[in-house]
Amino acid sequence: MTTRDRIRVIGSRDTVLGFSLLGISGNTPTDAEDLARLLHEAFADPQMALILIEEQVASVAPELVAELQGRKDFPLVVEVPGPNGALEKESLKDYIAGAIGIQL
Repeated sequence: MTTRDRIRVIGSRDTVLGFSLLGISGNTPTDAEDLARLLHEAFADPQMALILIEEQVASVAPELVAELQGRKDFPLVVEVPGPNGALEKESLKDYIAGAIGIQL
């Protein structure tokens, strides 16, 4: 049985840097094609449990992100605010909990 324990962040350079301080690896896509490649690579990883994607980056390919969020299997895809997003209103923990429906 494969353990799903990996988390990846896809976002701006600042977002990826911030999450790297928590030990979470990430990537900064250069365009919509690169974003699609990164998302498909993450979905191909059998240990991937959660993909955090910055809202601004997700807006480059909203149809693809919505399609992947609608899947009923792993990994989960959760949009998170970037450095200038809604983090001032609520903590990242609360934001993710609201997005996936599970209190962390």
